[in-house]
Amino acid sequence: MAAAEIATLLLTWTPFLAGGFAWNILISLVAMFIGTVFGALLAWLRLSGRTPLAHASLVATELTRNIPTFVFLFYLAFLIPTEFEFSGWIYAFPVWLKASLALSVAVIGFVSDNLLVALQHRKRHHHAAALLFIPSWTTYLLIIVMASSTASVIGVGEIVSRCNIVIAAVGGNETMLWVYTYAIGYFLVFCFPLNWAMGCARRRLLARVGGPASAGPRRKRPAT
Repeated sequence: MAAAEIATLLLTWTPFLAGGFAWNILISLVAMFIGTVFGALLAWLRLSGRTPLAHASLVATELTRNIPTFVFLFYLAFLIPTEFEFSGWIYAFPVWLKASLALSVAVIGFVSDNLLVALQHRKRHHHAAALLFIPSWTTYLLIIVMASSTASVIGVGEIVSRCNIVIAAVGGNETMLWVYTYAIGYFLVFCFPLNWAMGCARRRLLARVGGPASAGPRRKRPAT
């Protein structure tokens, strides 16, 4: 295909693909919200001073670290019914929410570990070190955004799924490379500026702390 034809094709399908990427963002934000709430609860329990609760929350954290999110995605897809009845009304359970729940498991472990470190720094009045949690959390959000493309396997109409629809609609394998490259561009445009900004914020906080880069909170990729 000529360059002009490729450009026209991608421009024509841009609203459709952009709508798919919006689902990637929504799935990721909901996963981060759920994971942050439960991860913060585990971190607080680990600092509570109550030994049984601290041990139980540590075990829960260990479990979330070691559950493969891709496998858990299929587990939730089959475990949670597509619809349920409440007060005589039938409600559909959104498939995108299943994807968010699966991805939130990795977030729970990440937040439990890293917020625990941040809270310990805060107790010692090391506020700059405690604030390192913010750029680490944001960077982890970007990891979840990239992992959100796995939601396509359970039928979520996110950008990868919509790329497949475009390729099937226009026909021909010659368009595949360009459509997927265009999809990569969405992730790059969204993730790169935030990753750069968080890197700058992290370096400034580390300069205030006066410690090496390795002294910051740990990051963990979702297990697949």
